Amino acid sequence: MVRIKNLDVEVAVSLMAYSLCSVSMIILNKMATFSYNLRYPNAILFLQNAGALLLVVLAKKYGFVDYPAFSMAVAKRWFPLTLLFIAMLFTSFKSLDLLSVTVQTVLKNTALILTALCDKRLYAKHLTPGMYVSFVLLVFGGVFGAKGDTWATVSGVLWTLANVVITTCYTLYMKALTKELGDNLGRYGPVFYNNLLSLPILFIFGLVEFPALGAAVQKGGFGAMAVMVVMTAVCSGMTFCVFRCISITSPTTFSVMGAFNKIPISFLGIILFHQYPTPLGYLGLVISIAGSSLYTYESLKSGNAGKPKSDAPPLREDKNLV
Repeated sequence: MVRIKNLDVEVAVSLMAYSLCSVSMIILNKMATFSYNLRYPNAILFLQNAGALLLVVLAKKYGFVDYPAFSMAVAKRWFPLTLLFIAMLFTSFKSLDLLSVTVQTVLKNTALILTALCDKRLYAKHLTPGMYVSFVLLVFGGVFGAKGDTWATVSGVLWTLANVVITTCYTLYMKALTKELGDNLGRYGPVFYNNLLSLPILFIFGLVEFPALGAAVQKGGFGAMAVMVVMTAVCSGMTFCVFRCISITSPTTFSVMGAFNKIPISFLGIILFHQYPTPLGYLGLVISIAGSSLYTYESLKSGNAGKPKSDAPPLREDKNLV
């Protein structure tokens, strides 16, 4: 396969697609809560995951993707990961509702530190001195960013820190589980199981929210309806991108890309929602960006950004997968 500076074309395209979906998803979720007062996370997540499930089922039916038929044994093994998946989405939604896009972005950058340290312990990833310097920058960036933002709330910060821990557990656990289940999943099986198993839980918790969400969308008019439709479509595409990226890269690489995405997200959040930080907040944002950039540079230089080799083999692919 053609290679571009140690990154093959498939990895590069997958990361770019994930980046676009990730940036769009954050902005759309913030728009839903901030601009249209759609503060009903369980109902919204149910609709988004239902859309993603419908997309993957139709894609299989028409031959665009393939994955093994439903297996109760696989579903039982996958269910704990689904609980983490729901918790990750829920805590992200809550923190975004209670914080500005900028301060949430800066705080979520600290997930890079936790993931890298766990990646080092579990998969023996090498961390350079420059990476440790980037960790210090990310911590200071998070502290200054939170203190220098008039939109920051204590509950929002706590929801974000919970999301950081859950996201790290989710990323690392999914890597181990997809490796274990192998051909029982196929490349797109994780998309199918994650969304299918999440629907009953989200439906139960969303029962009391559906009427209120419908009324809020009706009140918001065409704009609110358009945001809901586009959010569902982007979420559906993002599920494919996330699983594809994790299956062909290391957990650290996936987190590096997530940290890099936060640069455009931060500035778009400031511009679109007029939530301007104080000078200290801007300083925190700059320091956080510097930390992310340094870590990305060190990771690429040390060769940790490509497809995992002996320490974390990629998910095996069935010969019939597209």
